[in-house]
Amino acid sequence: MSKNITKKELENMLNEEKNKNTELKNRINEKEEEIKKLNERILRMQADFDNYIKNINKEKMEMMKIISTEIVKEFIDDLENMEKLKDQIKDENIRESINIIKNHMERTLMKFGLEKIESVGMKFDPFLHEAVNIEYSDEGEDGLIVEEYRKGYRINGIVVRPSMVKVKRKR
Repeated sequence: MSKNITKKELENMLNEEKNKNTELKNRINEKEEEIKKLNERILRMQADFDNYIKNINKEKMEMMKIISTEIVKEFIDDLENMEKLKDQIKDENIRESINIIKNHMERTLMKFGLEKIESVGMKFDPFLHEAVNIEYSDEGEDGLIVEEYRKGYRINGIVVRPSMVKVKRKR
């Protein structure tokens, strides 16, 4: 038994299907918008995480630099004490052994950023040198360092101990 559908009923069925279709399209658009927002959120979270990792690595490098600086600073006096000891030893073999150890230690510390501050013959720089004596003279350039009493050092570009020097001053 087939039922005859009237034109009006057919139009109503068609309109219902169109409404369902429109409703489904709206839901699809809403879901696509939701997916777009979630993708944007994921991208922001990924960028935040990448920045977090970069900051952690930067802080780690800075901490390693600080630690190595402190360790190297501790060995500066030992380096100079070895030089003084070497000067007091009369036996040439022992002096040479001390010199080899001192040079090796110095090279190792330089690998970790230690550098000597140049002084004698240089212009006095209060950021690098500590003037502990003055030599007055009419000759030569004013403010020139003429003698170094104690070596100065930088570690990774930061002065950890200024050189103690004698500076020339014009009369």
